[in-house]
Amino acid sequence: MTIESYVFKQFGWPRGALGHLVGYIMGHRRSNLERSDWALSLLQIEPADRILEIGFGPGVAVGKAAAKAAEAVGIDRSALMVSQATRQNTQLIESGKLKLILGSAEELPPELGLFDKIYSVNVAQFWKEPAAVLHQLGKLLKPGGVLLTTYMPRNAGAKDEDAIQKGKQIENWLREAGFKQIKTETRRMKPVAVVAVIASLG
Repeated sequence: MTIESYVFKQFGWPRGALGHLVGYIMGHRRSNLERSDWALSLLQIEPADRILEIGFGPGVAVGKAAAKAAEAVGIDRSALMVSQATRQNTQLIESGKLKLILGSAEELPPELGLFDKIYSVNVAQFWKEPAAVLHQLGKLLKPGGVLLTTYMPRNAGAKDEDAIQKGKQIENWLREAGFKQIKTETRRMKPVAVVAVIASLG
């Protein structure tokens, strides 16, 4: 395994000493914060909404979602990220507005319930079977609910076109998963563009 591939895997599943550094980067890098804030703005969260974030990392975005919604739930497969996000959002958790779960998008806990809005930010590229995961997420949407999948390429030499092509791939995964209404938004950012694919079941 190359150093580059090892670091890439850390962003998908932060662990150990490097995982602490990865969590700090995810929670403090300016482009990450801008990307997440943009994704949340596209969701148009309402006070009565129940929200789910897949892969919440250090918990910055899910905390912001919980502050706007009736309730937010986050699921992440990294115990380290659950710990960091819990410290980040203690007050929201204690008030009952936020619940953080250790788990995987590939094996969603049956007790999650239904959501008005589900989102992920730079997570889908780590799923082994993205269409299958998106299909399962669709089952967790309330009637009229929306699913937002955001992606920003982070590989060396990444270009805006890489984001656009990934957006098209996400669209295909969503169609395979049974989603009917699909729309892609693109935001030009530094160092590279970010795409957000918004979908509903019909």
